[in-house]
Amino acid sequence: MTNRVEIGFDLSGNPDLDFFVLDDPVKGLLDNTQFLLGGVLFFNVTDKVIDYSISRGKSRFLDRYPAGRLTVNLDNNDRTFDPVFENSPYAGQIIPRREVRVYSNDKLQMEAVIDDWDLSYSPQGNSVATIVASDALTFFANQSLNAQTFDSEFSGERIEQILNDPQVNWSVDKRNLETGRQLLQGDSIDNGTNALSYIQKVVESEPGSFFIARNGFVTYRDRIANQSSTTITSFSDDGTEIPYKSLSVIFGSELLYNEVTVNIQDGTSTTRSSQPSQIEYGIINLTLDDLLLSSVGQAEDMAEFLLAKYDDPEYRIESVTVDLKNIPEADVDKVLDLDLNDVCEIKFTPNNIPPAIERFTEIIRIEHQVTATSHNVTFGFAALDLNFWRLSDLVFGRLSEGNSLAY
Repeated sequence: MTNRVEIGFDLSGNPDLDFFVLDDPVKGLLDNTQFLLGGVLFFNVTDKVIDYSISRGKSRFLDRYPAGRLTVNLDNNDRTFDPVFENSPYAGQIIPRREVRVYSNDKLQMEAVIDDWDLSYSPQGNSVATIVASDALTFFANQSLNAQTFDSEFSGERIEQILNDPQVNWSVDKRNLETGRQLLQGDSIDNGTNALSYIQKVVESEPGSFFIARNGFVTYRDRIANQSSTTITSFSDDGTEIPYKSLSVIFGSELLYNEVTVNIQDGTSTTRSSQPSQIEYGIINLTLDDLLLSSVGQAEDMAEFLLAKYDDPEYRIESVTVDLKNIPEADVDKVLDLDLNDVCEIKFTPNNIPPAIERFTEIIRIEHQVTATSHNVTFGFAALDLNFWRLSDLVFGRLSEGNSLAY
């Protein structure tokens, strides 16, 4: 397999390079391929890459998705990435806010914007330039919305309006949004309301998922959009599916709640409790505040579903790590195609002692650790032991399998 790192530089002001120059008798000729138009172009810097890491996603299903992070260490012994070195081929462009892209087998794995260039030097002459970059959630975290009033609408429609706000103005060509299944109440927001905070409140009211996909698209998924058996990728330790290097399991109380309180923004509140669970484990409360639900019935349905999902300790396959250098090439491409919110099936037999354990999971975290000789991908999961029932679905259409009628 092959990896590639590209950085977007605008070198059109460099007179030594062959860029199009308006009215120039040679460089200003139209329909030529020798002289490129100016602006940002992506330059392949893979030959300078020492190693890199990607971290996208969250640790628990109930958490909000944070911005994805990319760190790239570059060989800087010749000062190519030194911002004060005038002879650098990228002189004047070693600055924050440059775009960076990472590909594996020509599949885009992350699109980010550089936050920092960190430079380290040693007396022996070994110099490293470190790129620290984040995805577009950082952009939304720094945007303020105009004062406006929303009519009652579905969650995805509300997010669409936020993306259309002149202060945000996110490209319509880089959106992948579900309409949503939760009808929200009308709402008015003040001038200066933080864009990401408000979007996350909308997402929590679904509840759904809002993240930046590996291709850089703003992505919104409603509460059952991930459950399609046609997209399930399977991992196993018996040679029948994609092999993995290691697997970890969590069984505990990090997602144990036997009292769920849902508070609507209009001041209405509802609470549901599981007495058997409280007797066994004591009272453990989960409170969701200021949700944009349009009725008390919606709040009751949400509280009942979350209670059914979390009133017992959760046996969860926390993560699986795959060594891409030691699996078949066809499996490599399957792994590289996966993204947040995708569904996987995990099969394993601890210490080869039957019976085998099989679980359906949702990807909530993806990490890449890449060096010149290794490429490990770790997937973090949320359990899908209890999920919304789907008509005719081979997995989630079986009422006996822990699936719940959707609300």
